[in-house]
Amino acid sequence: MRFEPGVKAPKVEFGYWTTALKRFVREGLPVVEPLPPDLPDNGTVSGAEQVWSGDGVVIERNVRACLGLDPYPAKFPIDVSPRLPEKVLEESEDYRVYTDRYGITMKVYKKGTTPPLDLAFPIAGRADFERYKEHYPAAGLARRLPADWEKLAPSLRARDFPIRLGGFPFGFFGFPRHLIGSNQLYLLMYDDPKLLKDLNEFFLRFIIEYWDRIIPAIRPDCVLIWEDMASKTGSMISPAMFQEFLVPCYRRLIDFFRQHRVDNILVDSDGYIEELIPLWWQLGVTGVFPIERQAGNDPLAIRRRFPRLQLLGAVDKRVFAAGRSEADIEAELGLIAQLLPTGGFVPHADHHVPDDSSWPNFRYYRERLNRLIDDSGPG
Repeated sequence: MRFEPGVKAPKVEFGYWTTALKRFVREGLPVVEPLPPDLPDNGTVSGAEQVWSGDGVVIERNVRACLGLDPYPAKFPIDVSPRLPEKVLEESEDYRVYTDRYGITMKVYKKGTTPPLDLAFPIAGRADFERYKEHYPAAGLARRLPADWEKLAPSLRARDFPIRLGGFPFGFFGFPRHLIGSNQLYLLMYDDPKLLKDLNEFFLRFIIEYWDRIIPAIRPDCVLIWEDMASKTGSMISPAMFQEFLVPCYRRLIDFFRQHRVDNILVDSDGYIEELIPLWWQLGVTGVFPIERQAGNDPLAIRRRFPRLQLLGAVDKRVFAAGRSEADIEAELGLIAQLLPTGGFVPHADHHVPDDSSWPNFRYYRERLNRLIDDSGPG
């Protein structure tokens, strides 16, 4: 990702819907390690390695073995929740209603691919926030680190696979929305902007103190700020709101990363992000993920405007769908072939591979992309 001359892009995939992998097996994917039998259909499986044995992350090994893929940067398991006890409020054969460790009440269906439905959020106003903060005592940071941290950290620093720090649900738009809900968040931007600034200030200080224990110990390959702050038509907030609510926190967090010599600072946002990229770039963000094509993002235009911006993703996952042709896949890869020589590009599906993807199409795409990577390098 550092635009080094002669270094080729890694051969990776971010992850898969559980149902996509089950379909791939039915359609001929060789199995070297069966998926856990209790894996829910509305779940996802990572294309990364486990950070350590027993970290609870389900890893995909069959596609990687068949297609010769490298591991994706593994998410270091952090805990930014208030560590509340989970409470089941209602349960039937079809669904479960419960309150999670963040205090979010949601309804989860036990069958099918329907995502969880958020029913209630822990923060609606100032009084809720003041109570919420009490669950983040400074003395409790050590309990947020893995067991046997003093022994584990040196082994992780000597690892042979990439690690990223951050991701869902932490960001300066993403985390408030996670705790407050979209509708109330937008109202508070007008009705109580100081509350949102105080919330971001509190969690910024928490993250800096927390990650200050992790970054020097393991030297992550990259950090990821999760925002998901765009839809198909563009940013969910105006540039003025970005400036007011996000910029001060971004500046301080990125300064913290620079002090620790973290070079790769990525932002994760679905949707159309081309109007947000200049705002992130001027703050010191070095890359974006996943560059969703169906939202209208044009990776070639982004590369022309930002030749040193790291790009992760950008392959339109819709071309893997059953019924699409090899010609459709070749057309998509023609765009990718133009980006590969520019460097700083990690091509893969523009989010989890969905279950309308057929194994023959996905295999054809991935084998062709692997050959393109083998034949290409930064200029």
